[in-house]
Amino acid sequence: MACQIYSRVVVNVAGICERTLWIINHHAAGPGRHESLAGELADRGWLVKLFASSFVHNVFIELKNYPPGCHHLNEIERGVDRVWIRTPPYYDNSLSRLVNHLYFTCRVARLGRALDAPEAVIGSSTHLCAGLAAYLLSRKHNVPFVFEVRDIWPQSLVDIGAISKYSPLTVGMGVLEKFLYRKAHLIISVLPGGKEHIAQLGLEDKKVVYIPNGVDLAWYDRCTREGCLTPEQAALFRRLKGWVVFTYTGAHGYANGLETVLKAAEILHRAGIGGIHVLMVGDGPAKAGLVKAAAERGLANVTFLNTLEKSQLPIILKNSDGCLFHLRNSKAYRYGLSSNKLFDYMAAARPIIAAVEKAPNTEFARFGLHVPSDEPGALADAMLQMAGETPGARKVMGERARAYVEKFHDIPVLAGKLAEVLESLKKSV
Repeated sequence: MACQIYSRVVVNVAGICERTLWIINHHAAGPGRHESLAGELADRGWLVKLFASSFVHNVFIELKNYPPGCHHLNEIERGVDRVWIRTPPYYDNSLSRLVNHLYFTCRVARLGRALDAPEAVIGSSTHLCAGLAAYLLSRKHNVPFVFEVRDIWPQSLVDIGAISKYSPLTVGMGVLEKFLYRKAHLIISVLPGGKEHIAQLGLEDKKVVYIPNGVDLAWYDRCTREGCLTPEQAALFRRLKGWVVFTYTGAHGYANGLETVLKAAEILHRAGIGGIHVLMVGDGPAKAGLVKAAAERGLANVTFLNTLEKSQLPIILKNSDGCLFHLRNSKAYRYGLSSNKLFDYMAAARPIIAAVEKAPNTEFARFGLHVPSDEPGALADAMLQMAGETPGARKVMGERARAYVEKFHDIPVLAGKLAEVLESLKKSV
């Protein structure tokens, strides 16, 4: 790796110049939406440059070793130009995180000015500064600006109580949000209700398209075929043979409300109901408290595993009987969900119990059970109900979930839709 940025025109085997696209996503450090979409577009003849910070949010680690004086690195992965940006570290939601965001924005804007022009620039939230960097570069190169909304800032931060509705930071972000919506040639909403939010701001919603999150099923199936349990994991599932295992994977944070899952397991335990086990995989700020609470309550029907590589999750889910999804009740989800966790569960062809205020989609009842969030009794009843189904009935529910995700959320399907809207954008601008 060298401390440089490649600016090049790529010609494919047919002698045709590849179409170029830039994606700016501060938090695209690991496997996820943009890595998968960029790889799929590259396979279809696009040259995609993906800008991301190499400092990983939540786990607070630096992925890259930069030479002295170097502030960015360039790598090629699956035909995608990966541009890693070195940003100042932070370890909480203090001012240092804001500094990290602003540094990323300035660095990307500076680097992008020196490169050959792409055909379009996508700036993806969560934070709005990524959108600002994309807008500035689109103006510099006179190309369309696409703003992708994955989390509605600042409204979602207000909804979860992270910031005050009247704080200067909220007001400033609100001004920037509306500015980016107005200036974007195209707005991509990951949430099904994104158009509704933009309309409520009194802005034009005709340029909003819905492209949800998804899962790379080819990659997922390969991990399932080639993966194997560790000796400790294999011993755990041998011990639980004959039990119905419900698995939760992902963050153990405030928004996930996993105390409700723990209380549901406690209800089953206190009632003397055996044969049901809850497996909780992941980490986060609430993890230590959950582990302590489970031990103090003597919950032998709950097991915790540390965070695993994403490639290890398919084999864990394959050995599970059902999957758990819970989010604390919050106005932040009023515009719907597009949770990668749910799509991973569906890819595993496992039935799902979703404890959220609104069912994840209109067909959810065909492949899962929906109960309100923050209600341990309802969640315990749902686990008891699903455990009471025959293995064959659970298999049918899981197969329906898999069919749904294949149709609507497989990465090639989503990449095709993205390519289509970018093509139409080129014709209209």
